[in-house]
Amino acid sequence: MMPALAPLPQISVRDLAIGYGEVPILEDLTFDIERGSVFIIMGASGCGKSTLLRHLIGLSEPLRGEIRYGDRVLTGAAPTERADILRDGGVLFQGSALWSALTVEDNVALPLEQLTGLGAAEARALARLKLGLVGLAGAEQLYPSQLSGGMQKRAGLARAIALDPETLFLDEPSAGLDPLSARRLDDLILELRDTLGVTVVIVTHELASIFAIGTNAIFLDAATRSILARGDPATLRDTSASPQIRGFLTRSPEVAP
Repeated sequence: MMPALAPLPQISVRDLAIGYGEVPILEDLTFDIERGSVFIIMGASGCGKSTLLRHLIGLSEPLRGEIRYGDRVLTGAAPTERADILRDGGVLFQGSALWSALTVEDNVALPLEQLTGLGAAEARALARLKLGLVGLAGAEQLYPSQLSGGMQKRAGLARAIALDPETLFLDEPSAGLDPLSARRLDDLILELRDTLGVTVVIVTHELASIFAIGTNAIFLDAATRSILARGDPATLRDTSASPQIRGFLTRSPEVAP
């Protein structure tokens, strides 16, 4: 009997170079994001974390290299194939990016109405279900300005999971939240990972979140324009020989966050 093949990573990145114009800010990026993991992209300010995320979600084209979702190649894909690949991802941007003139329910229902065959009533019913999953049942008719910062993040998460993605991309999800709200958001992210079976990719410099929910990580370095280290965040903190990584993960003055 032939041995079973190992499952493909959720996302594979090979020899990626990214930047602006022809000037690379990160090069030789090679890593895998395993299915069901909470994968952390971390590093000091200005190292290219959010820029890398933009490339992973198809908002920017790399200078060279390959991004693969399972067995499908995103980089260089035809527009229809590219759109189909990206349908498998949901995104929570830093500022939640909610439409201020729409209610919370309308914000979540909008992608369902535009990108599926659901009618308005079905889309709204599903939107209410997604809002319930993130603890916002009863807040459907509120506007973003009527929500607390933590509630806005939850509403953004509800919209990110509206289309039942296989991967959730979160850009600084805890930014601007008090410690208790940030911890609740971390707990919600883990709950969604376990309940929906999604893979989570997070850009963050929040240590509490990194250690509480991260299962794997890469540390980006602006000086070398590459990945300085990879692995479990707690293991990197405790065993890394790099003063930059130790400084970042212990908040010592060796490196600024």
